[in-house]
Amino acid sequence: MRIILIVASLFTSCLFAQQTPKTMIRMEVILQSADAPAGSFAAQPKVMYRSGAQYCRIEEALDAANGIHGLVIINEPDFWMVNLVDHTAKHAVDSGPTFDCRMPIFPSLVSKLPDDQKPKLMSLEFGNEMEFFRKNGAIPHPGPVLQTKQTTAYILAIGDASLGLFTYGSPERPLGIAWTHGDEHDIFWYAGYGDMPFDPKLFTKPENVKIEEPKP
Repeated sequence: MRIILIVASLFTSCLFAQQTPKTMIRMEVILQSADAPAGSFAAQPKVMYRSGAQYCRIEEALDAANGIHGLVIINEPDFWMVNLVDHTAKHAVDSGPTFDCRMPIFPSLVSKLPDDQKPKLMSLEFGNEMEFFRKNGAIPHPGPVLQTKQTTAYILAIGDASLGLFTYGSPERPLGIAWTHGDEHDIFWYAGYGDMPFDPKLFTKPENVKIEEPKP
């Protein structure tokens, strides 16, 4: 019996090790939009990390006007919303039935679409840009030179709106992702995007903050 328990323990440990990610994506993005004038909080860069559907992290710039320096840590099913200014955090637990961390790129624009088109835009997330466009049938073609870089363009229509992903380099990675709807133009520029070794410390319960736990 002792041998069986030892073998079972080793098997469980190996299985856990296999499930631990080896890499994560680090992204830094800046929004260019009429709703995000230069110098505003909305136009400040955000740094994000993602590994699969379990681990997400969003580091916002300081919003001095509102006394908020936001940090979101997601390690499904747990997530924490942290304010680094007053060292407080709110902890919540995903109720399921799926346990996927979400980082939609244009959530504020979803309300402008008909109900049948909203899910498609919400499924466009930071960290799965290439997958989204390829899955939806976008065909790559030579794009414009943006920020001195020759790009490859992927274009998709959602109703009367248009989504464009502009990539560069080898391996191919995003440089910008744009939403156009009539005279409205919103674009996220990627100041950085790439794989790096997975760091579990980025997705653990935050330390040195007062945490408000969910009510029973």
